Amino acid sequence: MTQIDKGLRFDELATLRVPGQRSIVLPILTAVLAAAIFAADSATNLEIAVPVLYVAVVLMSVRFCDRRGVILVAAGCVALTLLSTFFTASELRQTGLINTAISIVVVGLTTVLALRIESARFTAKTLIEADQLRDALIGSVSHELRTPLASILGGVSIMAEMPNVARDPRLASLATGIRDEAMRLNSDIQNLLDAALITSQGLHSRRDWTDPTDIIDAAVERMRLRYPDRRVELSLGSNLPLVLIDPVLVEQALSQIIANAAKFSAPPSTIEVSAFVKDAELLISVHDDGVGLTAEEKNKLSERFFRGPRHVGKIPGSGLGLWVANTFIVSSGGKLEATSPGESKGTTIRVVFPISHYAGESEPAMQEA
Repeated sequence: MTQIDKGLRFDELATLRVPGQRSIVLPILTAVLAAAIFAADSATNLEIAVPVLYVAVVLMSVRFCDRRGVILVAAGCVALTLLSTFFTASELRQTGLINTAISIVVVGLTTVLALRIESARFTAKTLIEADQLRDALIGSVSHELRTPLASILGGVSIMAEMPNVARDPRLASLATGIRDEAMRLNSDIQNLLDAALITSQGLHSRRDWTDPTDIIDAAVERMRLRYPDRRVELSLGSNLPLVLIDPVLVEQALSQIIANAAKFSAPPSTIEVSAFVKDAELLISVHDDGVGLTAEEKNKLSERFFRGPRHVGKIPGSGLGLWVANTFIVSSGGKLEATSPGESKGTTIRVVFPISHYAGESEPAMQEA
């Protein structure tokens, strides 16, 4: 059996532990408890509802019986309760009948609620294990695809720049198309790997004092390699302060945001990237004149696997890009905001990082560096 990155086997993830596979000690204790309650109820003349204690028997049976078994145990408790009434002294017979009725109602309600709770737990466990299996499959398959894809991307990039290919319009167009699709696939696989990492192992941010200009330039350059026909206008404020962030994650997040702006806007349009300081915050803004956002898309933009209905089948994507980007931004102490006047009116994505703590810490930090 192939071992996956998370150290879990597919058959281990897919197999659910059934309640029957438990120690025999608990059933024995449950039977002993039921017998003790029956003996106490039959032998004593206490004017209390002793059979109500059968609730404990039902709750214990949930831990080792399936649904039918729990119902049978509850029925057995009711039968023992009725049987105990025959041993009740004649002068307490009326009290015994009242106690019996109360006990039967309580045991019945407890059985119904216990079965529903156990069913909900089992469903939740199944969903968690299904999510684990899905993330494991995504991580494993995506990892295996990276190596051949890197070879394809590297080879076709070299081929596209060869003089013989560049002189032939058809070959040049074919090589460029293969390269662009390979880059898009590589980006989608990276998103899948990031999503699997976030959900399975958690995200560990490694913050450092970083010049935002450097990560913005790197993100724009990465986008230009993927979308060479897009125009980007940079407007960076002078003397932007250092911010305490994870530079790798934030650069990857900004690359995804800018790539999204390119993907959802036509080639002639311009993507505007700006950065400035306002109210003790660093604001990085990415604006495009593309398809814009509807009210639903704006509310669900950062949800995992969400894609607007009007884009499905028209614009390729997995619905993970902005979810991953938002997670990376939040892990570095920032937040992501989206605004749009409406459909076909463009979108502005803003990334905000607080810098209020910078004034007191920046000088020592720069001296240590």
